[in-house]
Amino acid sequence: MTKEHLTWSVSVPSFLAVVFLTGVQGACAQTAHPAITVGSPAGGTEISSPVLVRAHNVGCGGERPNYLGYSIDDDRAIIPSESPYDIDVLGQSLSAGVHTLHFRSWTSNGECPATRTTFTVKENADAPSIPSSAISSGDLDAVGKWAGVHDKGTPGSSKGLTIFPATTPLYDNAREFFMTYTHRAGERWSTTFANDPIPTHFVLDLYVYFPNPSEVMNLELDLNQVLSNGDTILMTTQCSGSKNLWEYGITKGGRDTWTTSTLPCNPSTWAANTWHHLQIGEHHDGNGNVTHDYVVLDGVYTPFTNATDFSSKNQHWAKGHINMQFQIEGSSRTSGSATAFVDNMTVYRW
Repeated sequence: MTKEHLTWSVSVPSFLAVVFLTGVQGACAQTAHPAITVGSPAGGTEISSPVLVRAHNVGCGGERPNYLGYSIDDDRAIIPSESPYDIDVLGQSLSAGVHTLHFRSWTSNGECPATRTTFTVKENADAPSIPSSAISSGDLDAVGKWAGVHDKGTPGSSKGLTIFPATTPLYDNAREFFMTYTHRAGERWSTTFANDPIPTHFVLDLYVYFPNPSEVMNLELDLNQVLSNGDTILMTTQCSGSKNLWEYGITKGGRDTWTTSTLPCNPSTWAANTWHHLQIGEHHDGNGNVTHDYVVLDGVYTPFTNATDFSSKNQHWAKGHINMQFQIEGSSRTSGSATAFVDNMTVYRW
C-alpha cells in the first residue's frame, strides 16, 4: 500500500507547481468544514516507524478536489494520493524524532486551506502503530456485503437499510446506514470479510458522518474473530451517549455485557455534517481475553487503562471468519429515524 514519492516537477500540473513554489495561497475560501481531515498520525503522539498516513479531503469553496498530497517536514517533494479524496499509506518510513506532515489539496479554483500534524517517532512507542506486515481488509464500506437486523439486546423495534454509493453533501461516495425505530432501538449491520483465525492484533479505521448527531444515542463497533477451536473472540466497543463514555464488551456466564471505561464519548455531541475519523486498537491472547488498547478520535489519541477482560464464546460460526458490525441506536424514547454515513472503513490485522 506504500505509495511512491513524486515531486512537483514530475507530475503536478504547472499551475499547482507555481502555487507551491511561490507560497501563494489559492483562491479557495475557508469553509465551515476543513478541506482535509487528518486521521493518522495523530498530532502530539509518540508512534513507531513505519507510520500509517491517512487523510480525507472534501475540497473547498464549493468545488470538488482534483489533487491531494503530503510532504514530510521541510522536504519540497510531494507524495501524491491515488485519489484526490483520500490518502491511505501503510508503512511510511520515518527516522526517530519530531516530524511534521503537511497535507495540501487543490480544486480547479486553486489551493484549499492546508492541514498539518506534528508527532514524534520513537522506538517501541505505545501510541498507534500498524506494522507494514499488517493485512488490510480493504475498503469495507465499498466492497462488503452488508446485512441489517434489529438488535434484540436493545428495546423497541427497528428497520434499516444500507446504500452504496450514497453521496453526502461533501461530495463523498460513502455507505449510508439508515433506520427507523421505536423506543431507542438499535439496528445492526454486519459483513464477513476474511477467513483467518491466526491474527491477534486489530485496528479498526473509519470515517463517520452524522447529518443529525442528536438522532444517535449509541454508536457500536464490533469485530468478531472465530478461532480454530470454534470459539468466537468478541472485540466490541461502544461510544455511549447514555453513559457519556466509551464502553467495551465482556462475557460473563456466557452472556455479553458492557463495562464502562474512563474515556469520554457521546456521539450526539459530534459536529453535524462533518467527517469524524475514528481508530480503535485492540488485541487478544487467543484464550478469550481481549485488551482494548486505544481510541483515536479526530486526531486525539487516548489509551484505555486496565481494559482487559474475558470476551469470548462459541457461537457455532464458521471457523476462521472475521466479522465487522456497525450499529446505531436511536435517541428518542418514542420513535424516530437515524442516519450515518461511513467511508474508508478498514480493518488491519496481524
